Amino acid sequence: MKKFISVILMAALALSLFAACGKTETQTPNAPKGNDLSGETLTAIVDKIYEKKMPEFPVGPMELDLADGETLMYMAGISDASLVKEVLVSEAMMGSQAYSMVLARVNDAAKAEEVANMMLENINPRKWICVGADDIDAAIYGDLVLFVMIDSQYGIPAADFIGEFKTIAGGALDKELSK
Repeated sequence: MKKFISVILMAALALSLFAACGKTETQTPNAPKGNDLSGETLTAIVDKIYEKKMPEFPVGPMELDLADGETLMYMAGISDASLVKEVLVSEAMMGSQAYSMVLARVNDAAKAEEVANMMLENINPRKWICVGADDIDAAIYGDLVLFVMIDSQYGIPAADFIGEFKTIAGGALDKELSK
């Protein structure tokens, strides 16, 4: 019986040695760093962010019409609609709370930083007239650009929203920017 168990153990050991010499999978340089969000709608991504970080006032998402250049510029700071596939804006639904989250999917991920900088430069943090946002951040992940501005008096830093976006992306963003 001891001889039989010894043979079984030796066979198992030999198999494990061969398994260790097998083919290993390597990541290619173009492999995604985190989660693939290409199949996610912008609304679903924003909803996931709000599951963890939500302002203490009611907010509502609104898809922007890319053909309406004036609204696209005012709400999202994007002056060239040909750079984006879709844009979603989420702002306070009532009152004058200085808060805006913009999520855009760009046509070419290589242009994502250009779109992020366009947002940082063009979105007016005092567009609500009597209140203004003083905490402004943006982030890029693949073909997605997230822009957040909020008045620091609300106690939720823009970086917290960016952090939740980073978590959704699998812990890796291509770039984080702030104003």
